Amino acid sequence: MSKTGRRTRLRQIFVVSLARSGSTLLRYLLDTHPEIASPPELNLSGLLSHVVDVWTRSNEARGIVLQPGAPLPPEICRRARRVVDEIMRTFADDTGASVFCDKSLTTVDHLQVVGQCYPAASFVFLYRYPLDFIASGIEACQWGYNAYGFAPYVAGNVANFVSGLGNYWIDRVSKMVEFERTCTSAHARLYYELLCDDPNGTLTDLMHFLDLERDDTLIERTFDSDHGHGPGDYKIDFTRSISAESIGRGATIPQLLGPGQVSRINELLAELDYPSLEAGWRGNLAGMLGLRSAKDTMGEARRIAEEVVAMLSARRPPSVGGAHLAFLPMYVVVRAGAGSDAWMLVGSDGRFTLVDEPVDSGETSERPKVRCAGDVLVRVVGGELTLGQAIHDGRVRYESAPGSQPRDTRPRRALAALAAVLDAGDET
Repeated sequence: MSKTGRRTRLRQIFVVSLARSGSTLLRYLLDTHPEIASPPELNLSGLLSHVVDVWTRSNEARGIVLQPGAPLPPEICRRARRVVDEIMRTFADDTGASVFCDKSLTTVDHLQVVGQCYPAASFVFLYRYPLDFIASGIEACQWGYNAYGFAPYVAGNVANFVSGLGNYWIDRVSKMVEFERTCTSAHARLYYELLCDDPNGTLTDLMHFLDLERDDTLIERTFDSDHGHGPGDYKIDFTRSISAESIGRGATIPQLLGPGQVSRINELLAELDYPSLEAGWRGNLAGMLGLRSAKDTMGEARRIAEEVVAMLSARRPPSVGGAHLAFLPMYVVVRAGAGSDAWMLVGSDGRFTLVDEPVDSGETSERPKVRCAGDVLVRVVGGELTLGQAIHDGRVRYESAPGSQPRDTRPRRALAALAAVLDAGDET
C-alpha cells in the first residue's frame, strides 16, 4: 500500500540498456528514491511477450488472426498487463512506492510489445561508448562469456572477442535507436559518461523528466541501502562512490573490428552524438565529450612524462645499435586519464627529452610514434611491469599510419627498439 494507506495508480519506468553500461548503477540510484521501487532484473518484458504470444495463439485457434505488423488488440494488451502488473504492484506495495522501475537487459528485445502494452510508461535509454563497453565486457567475462547475453555473439566468432562484442553493441544499440525514433511514449536518453562525470546534474534532469522530486541525499544513500540480490554489475556492491575513471579505457582495445562493423558503429555514434571510433582509438574520450573529469587531469600527463625522463636520466647513458637505430628518433606520447597528451622524443642516442607537441609535418609523420596510457612507463622503468605485458594489455601501442597493411612489421620492430632503449642502461 502507499504511504497514505490508499492504493494509488502505479506508474512504470523501463530502463533500456545494453550490458556493462551502468544500468545497475542507475537502478540502484532510482531504487533509492522514496517514490521508486526498482528490484533486480526480473525480465518482465520477456514475460509480457510470452503472455501476449499465448493470447495471440489462443485467438488464432479460435479463428481470430492478427495480421503481420498490425497493432496488438487492446484486449490482449490488457490481459498481458494484468499478469505483469501484479508483480510490479507487489514490489511497490512493499516499499510504499508509487513508481515501479524495471531494469532488465532483455527489454531491448521486446520493445515493441512493451511500448504497446505500456504506452503511458516512461522509457529511459542508457548508452555507453562502444570501445569502453567492449573493454568492460572482456574484463567481466575473462572466465567465460555466458553472462549478459554475450554468448551467441561471441560463439559466432571465437577467434575475435572484440568483433563478437562489437556485434552485440551494434545489435542492441540499433534496436534502441530505432525504437527511440518511433516511440510515442515519454522517453529520455542518458549517457553512461555523463552519469559518472556529473551524477547530480544527470539525476536532476532525470527526476525532472520523471516528474519526481529531487533528492539531494540520494547519491549518498545509494551505497548504504539494500537493493536486493540479482543479476547486475559484479563490482557495485563493493563500491562507495561514482567514478569517471573508466571513461576512455577502451582506447587500449586492439583495432580488430571489421570494416563493416566500423562503418555501422560510426553511423550509430553519429546519431548518438558520440565521437567516431577512429577518434576514440586515439584516446581522450572524456576531453572530446567535454567532461569535467577531463579538466581535472590536464596536467597529469606532463607530470608522468617528467617522472619518466627523470627516472631514465638517473641511469647510465643507453647504448643502442643495430637494427633498432633505424627507428630512432621516435615520439613517445603519454595520455593520462581524460587529460591532454605529453610528448617525449627518444633521440638517436636513446635519451628521452620532453618536447612540445610537434607541428605536423612530413618529418613528424614519418617518425615512429608510440602512445602510452597513464603511468604505464613509470611502472615499466621502475621494474613493476614488463614492456611486453604493457603492449599485450594495450596500454602501450604503436600508432600506425593510415593505410598501413595488416602484415606490416614496422610496429613490432619499432616497439622492439623502444624496449632496447629502456633496457639499455642500469640505474647508477
